[in-house]
Amino acid sequence: MIDIHFDKIMTRKILFYNTASKEDCRVFCNRRNITFLPSKKHSNVCYSLADDEFMERYIEESQRVKATNGIFDDLVLKKFEKHHVLFVYGKNKIIGVVHFCDYNRDPVFISIYPLLLKLERKLRMLLISYGLKNEDMLKFFEEHAERNRYYSQKLESFKSSKVQKEMGELEPFQAFDLKDLIALATSRKILKISETINNLRNTIMHAKNIVKHRDYEVAHLIYDFASFEDFFKSVKQLKPKIKEITKITQVMKDTEEVTRLKKAGLFLRVKE
Repeated sequence: MIDIHFDKIMTRKILFYNTASKEDCRVFCNRRNITFLPSKKHSNVCYSLADDEFMERYIEESQRVKATNGIFDDLVLKKFEKHHVLFVYGKNKIIGVVHFCDYNRDPVFISIYPLLLKLERKLRMLLISYGLKNEDMLKFFEEHAERNRYYSQKLESFKSSKVQKEMGELEPFQAFDLKDLIALATSRKILKISETINNLRNTIMHAKNIVKHRDYEVAHLIYDFASFEDFFKSVKQLKPKIKEITKITQVMKDTEEVTRLKKAGLFLRVKE
């Protein structure tokens, strides 16, 4: 699992509900599409805004996380589906709050990047273990160029002497994008990887907001939950997919080694 906890992304400066400033609290919640504010007196109580009125209520377990909980733990998405704001606890006291838009913070990007790097490198190794070369990728571009403008442009760019020279100086498949690696692996029925992984990679690499706004021009403090949900599910695919790629690559290497030993006469069959 990705090693990042809520204490790295939570908001520590909390607005507590105050009867004396009830109108300010109401405006604050409405502007941010937030329903709950914590009580300053009781760590197990919050105030829920409904029909412009605040009602005292008990904080459910589904609305609590610990500061030491991983932000991609299995139950987290379900909690955010039910409550867009979660209360963060430390030593049985509320020490922060976290909204799903807090996944736009830098520590999240920094924690995901190594996994994407690992996946891309392992995917190149997987293609090589199948005996594929740069020429196979260019052939793939050529086969799809007539029906797909993306591939026709790719093919054209790789025809230039400059790109050919650069490609010759790199190890196999390092001149190609993750999207291309995924497409080739899928077309050869080696491995199936969702296009969302490539989208995730582009978002992280170009430092774009993971969680999108509903309409930034109209209400820049209100965020789109669907974009968060898509992002969360994409991240959850990374570790299993890396594990799958590693396993397939190892099988291919073992098979290649057995074949080499057989050809050299060094692989002896044990008689029963």
